[in-house]
Amino acid sequence: MNKKSLPDDPMTTHDAVHVFGIRHLSPGGAWHLREFLDRIRPEVILIEGLADADELIPHIVGSDTRPPVAILAYTDELPVRTLVYPIAAYSPEYQALHWARAHGIEARFIDLPSDVFLSLPETSGIRPQTDEPLEPRESIYHTFARQAGEPDHETWWERHFEHNRSTDSYRLAALEFGRGLRQHEEDTPLRSAETLVREAYMRRRIAETIRKGVAPERIVAIVGAFHAPVMGPDQPPMTDAELADLPRTRSRLTLMPYSYFKLSSQSGYGAGNHAPAYFELMWDAMCADDPEGLPARYLSRVARHLRKSGTIRSAAEVIEGVRLANTLAALKDGTAPALCDLRDAATVLVGHGERSVVAEAMARVEVGTAIGTLPEGVSQTSIQDDFNRELKRLKLERYRTTVKQTLALDLRENRRVKSEEAAFLDLNRSFFLHRLQTLGISFAARQPTRQDAATWAEAWTLQWSPEAEIALVESVLLGETVELATAYAFRQKLGEAGTVDQAAEVIESACACGMFGVMDLARQRLQYLAGEASEFSAVARAAERLRETIRYGDV
Repeated sequence: MNKKSLPDDPMTTHDAVHVFGIRHLSPGGAWHLREFLDRIRPEVILIEGLADADELIPHIVGSDTRPPVAILAYTDELPVRTLVYPIAAYSPEYQALHWARAHGIEARFIDLPSDVFLSLPETSGIRPQTDEPLEPRESIYHTFARQAGEPDHETWWERHFEHNRSTDSYRLAALEFGRGLRQHEEDTPLRSAETLVREAYMRRRIAETIRKGVAPERIVAIVGAFHAPVMGPDQPPMTDAELADLPRTRSRLTLMPYSYFKLSSQSGYGAGNHAPAYFELMWDAMCADDPEGLPARYLSRVARHLRKSGTIRSAAEVIEGVRLANTLAALKDGTAPALCDLRDAATVLVGHGERSVVAEAMARVEVGTAIGTLPEGVSQTSIQDDFNRELKRLKLERYRTTVKQTLALDLRENRRVKSEEAAFLDLNRSFFLHRLQTLGISFAARQPTRQDAATWAEAWTLQWSPEAEIALVESVLLGETVELATAYAFRQKLGEAGTVDQAAEVIESACACGMFGVMDLARQRLQYLAGEASEFSAVARAAERLRETIRYGDV
């Protein structure tokens, strides 16, 4: 990037905007940000996020949307590459969007658009090859925590940022934190280059807003703490020539429900926090102007989960737990108990000294099982809409949860009901679940049944996950509905089938999916291959696969 900009360059920012550095999943950041917006009363809010996702903002903050949700960007050709931008109720970005809507002002995303982001090497999974071994080194985040005497970065951050309610404390501390990261963090060359490109583009979007006539002091830019120190006028924005040189690939955007488990760092999501449901509790306490009540909220919920499982704990034990947590925080010079203090208090007072007694209850309170919801029709791909319609038609909506549930199916006609749809409900459910399996969508998994020889009985476990939603979105490249995508997937398999047993497998799977047109195509392919088949084992495997289908057909 050019280090100088001419004074008459229309892209030059001459005055500083208000920059608010955040952690992307931070209830303290959301609370301080709303307080800051109330004081500044900006005319425009610019937010780190995919620049081409502005059209999704009305749906993100819609009254029928319940976080967590996520913006999903994906390439519209194989191999599919995806980029997920999760949003919780306590995300500062989400609260900024709500503030903008409530006050009738403009809010825009200013990070690289998805067609550029999905073309970057780091994003698309390309890594440089090297034979030099990498020396393990301590993370800068862990270094900060160790020097402060904390067990981990999460505890250090919570104690110094989330619980500090002093005016402007969060914004100023986040700015210094970002400066410290930039001075000491050693990143890969590719990641560093990507960061510089993103920051130059965001400065460009800020400069464009100023050029349109908005005074800098009327603009609030909300970015990650790492980027906050370089969003001012002392660094140049991206030029037209640099923008034209950016790589691009065709991409699409959609909104999808997300889950607290996937949002947590326990799922492997690097930008997540370790306890999203706990931080929602913290956000609720802040909104109720009762931050001191957070320990009681946490410990009472742990006790409630124990009671549901048959382990009774008294209110007195919860009260003593709150006192112990406050004492532990005081020993650390903390303004309020951090989660590690609450865990210790729960173990001692509620678990009677045994962490195993309260481990499951704490996990439910800290991570949670919540999933977000979107109003019907908000999803942007036809296959998502079709999937939702099928869930409703087949009465499977209650299984769309992160809690694993079992479903037993009887594929025989139910003669005790009046309508044909009700008579074959389980059979149609089976077709649908088998189609999802064919597409590699992990919503349903087939399980063995006690009636192993009974072709009419099936058992499934159903569990929704964001990975299943992403796989569903990727399947739109095969067809606009689940049925059409499954048919295309079968045609691909038939084209790849080179032996009779492979063709027989397609016939067997197509029958289970209720795809009888595909079965006819597979039968033709099987007949063609059978004329050339000479390997006895392949013929035997094909005969075994076809035996049950020929004997029973469609029950």
